[in-house]
Amino acid sequence: MLDEHPLDDDVARLASRVEKARGRLAYQFDPALTGALSEEELRAERELAERIRTQDREQRWKQVEAAATASDRARHTTEAIEKAEVKDILLARKAIAAQRRASSPHARLASLYRHRSWSLGALAGVVAAGMLWSAVNVQHNIAPGGPTDPLYWFSYLLEAMISVSLIIIMIGTNKVTEWGVLDNRSQVAAAEISLLALTVGLNTYPYVSAGRWFDAAVHGVAPVMIGVALLIHDAASARYGRAIAIATEEVRNLPDPTGPDPLSESSGDVLVGSHADLPVAVGAVQNDDRLVPSSHR
Repeated sequence: MLDEHPLDDDVARLASRVEKARGRLAYQFDPALTGALSEEELRAERELAERIRTQDREQRWKQVEAAATASDRARHTTEAIEKAEVKDILLARKAIAAQRRASSPHARLASLYRHRSWSLGALAGVVAAGMLWSAVNVQHNIAPGGPTDPLYWFSYLLEAMISVSLIIIMIGTNKVTEWGVLDNRSQVAAAEISLLALTVGLNTYPYVSAGRWFDAAVHGVAPVMIGVALLIHDAASARYGRAIAIATEEVRNLPDPTGPDPLSESSGDVLVGSHADLPVAVGAVQNDDRLVPSSHR
């Protein structure tokens, strides 16, 4: 009986092991044993998920920025196109207006009058500058002593008398020529030449007497330019006067752009000449005896 107990114990233990093995066999291939994550794996998965969400947010933000940039670029392009179209429209309007001015007799007359005013004003500036230079130069030649000498101050008047006389003769000749007065042309030409030679001599005589021809030529430029400017003034004034008279005759019977009625005979007042003090009607010179001097009626 004593020998049977160890055998029973071995059998019992073996049966217990078989039972446990059968129990493990039922669960050892369960996916839960291998699919369950450890704590370290759980922390790693958490970090990975956070990084993925961060990258996803960054990509979405970049997409928003790209869309905003594209929208801004499209808006700027549209604005640039609209500005270019507006500029083209304005340029086209300017071109149309310029073409109308070029083809309109009224605009051509106004342009002619503007050019006349600018040209004669510029020539007047040249004459004024030459008179100032000549006055100072003549004063220096005649009375170089200084302000204590009375001649120092009165010498300015000498050149002024000559220049003013020359201007009056040249402009007055142009004015009376408009009325057909051509008397004493030789006397007028002699006076002009004498006054011009006198002012040139007063400006250059110290240098001519000393044989300094270069200095004489330099100091003679201003008085000579006065004469040249006055001659150009006389010619330009006459030419502009004739051109304005012709242009006025062309637009006299045309419709007025500012009103429905055509220009009447009494409304075509145009300045003929260079320094007209009063407007002279182009048509009135022939029709109104009151505008004609008594010696020519």
